Amino acid sequence: MAPSRFMQGQGLGPELALPAGARDASPVAARPVALSMRDGGPGWVYAYLAIEIGCQLALLSPELAPARVFFRSAAFGTSLLFLFLTPSTGMRVSHPARLMAGFAVIILSLSAFNPSGGAPLAVVAHWSLYFAVLAPLFWVSRLRLPEETLGRLLVALWIFHTISSGVGLLQVYFPGRFQPALTTFITEKQMLMIRLASGEWVPRPMGLTDTPGGAAASGLFAALLGIGVVLTRPFRFAPAMGFLSMTMGMACLYLSQVRAALVMLGICFVVVVVILGVSGRISRAFWSLSFGVVVVLLGFRLAFDVGGDTVTSRLSSLTQYDPTTVYQNNRGFMLEDAFLNVLPKYPLGAGLGHWGMMNVYFGSPEDYIGAEIQWVGWMLDGGIPLMIVYSVALLTTIYHAVRTSLRGVGGRFGAWAAIIAAYDVGTFALCFSYAPFVGSAGLEFWLLNAVLIQVSRAELSRVAARATPSLVPAQAAPSTP
Repeated sequence: MAPSRFMQGQGLGPELALPAGARDASPVAARPVALSMRDGGPGWVYAYLAIEIGCQLALLSPELAPARVFFRSAAFGTSLLFLFLTPSTGMRVSHPARLMAGFAVIILSLSAFNPSGGAPLAVVAHWSLYFAVLAPLFWVSRLRLPEETLGRLLVALWIFHTISSGVGLLQVYFPGRFQPALTTFITEKQMLMIRLASGEWVPRPMGLTDTPGGAAASGLFAALLGIGVVLTRPFRFAPAMGFLSMTMGMACLYLSQVRAALVMLGICFVVVVVILGVSGRISRAFWSLSFGVVVVLLGFRLAFDVGGDTVTSRLSSLTQYDPTTVYQNNRGFMLEDAFLNVLPKYPLGAGLGHWGMMNVYFGSPEDYIGAEIQWVGWMLDGGIPLMIVYSVALLTTIYHAVRTSLRGVGGRFGAWAAIIAAYDVGTFALCFSYAPFVGSAGLEFWLLNAVLIQVSRAELSRVAARATPSLVPAQAAPSTP
């Protein structure tokens, strides 16, 4: 079967980094780069994504409910396992944030011995979670990834989250017909429910998750990656499919009632348009802006048709006051209290195991200290040193993602790099209202950026190969008698 247009991509492996003459002169350089897992190819990245999605889907099965903790932890355990399993290709490329990530692990390791920390098992689990989230920076750097790896990875994510968004909409449009089994806790917790225009109460869209409102993450990815699908056109009818997924994602976000995800998507969208405009891709910036406006309006219409005033009342809370007041009333007071009270009390951290699911699963209520945003979590887990090191790692990552997207002018690679750069900025902003770097959101953040850096080396080498003259002199043309 002939490879599809998408699978052909625009670049091949790192072997094309050499000029044509050098490839001809060196049988070793001419040897094709293996793409299998055994030889350190992109199969490792695809395998990890498959495991992560499989664990997510396993949570929907009632038969597997007793093993919920295992499946929730399996994706993180796999990330740690890949540190020992991934082979080295001899082409190690260090992510610019890798040094800061190493410092963060050292700080967390010292914090694990803090006598004021939580229960021992909670401390170990919390440390392992942090390390698992950062692990892709280390094991992805050993792999040899051709240029098309990035596009295939993002398209696979787009497909999953588009399906999840679609399921989330069906759960609202057809209550009770597309939902997993609901616990009594969910049905009795009104904050996890929404009232439809018909007056019926239903759980917030769950999508392919087991959590009410969980479809918000899928809606965000479907909308953001849908922009990339429209720009890169990796398959036939991609613009239409991308537009459809963006509309479904927006409608799912409105119905999920997760305002932080809406704000994050807005930030991501602005960053994409700015990057495309600054890099000279004016037509792409214009079409992205046009698509975005239509999607926002159409997605709202779909959500309002079924949700009614529930949708408008939730959105109005974002514009009822100025942005500073809105943030202060929702999450800002937590950040303010942390800087005024928590940080002076624990300048070097309170130890691990005090908050989040690690405390719920493995700790005790007596050790619990509330932390709902990432900055407060960093304060508790490592104090000022961890806050500085992790924020520097994030800012470094954002800088290099933006720089890579600007250098990758034209082609699919530049467009996908712009999407990741926008996602990075949005995730950094999310740290002020959520804790993404102690969960799957943080793991995906570091995975995508680690792949971006690896692939960018292949892309830059390919561009350099085009501009470098052949090392083998051309044969002189025969003289004409």
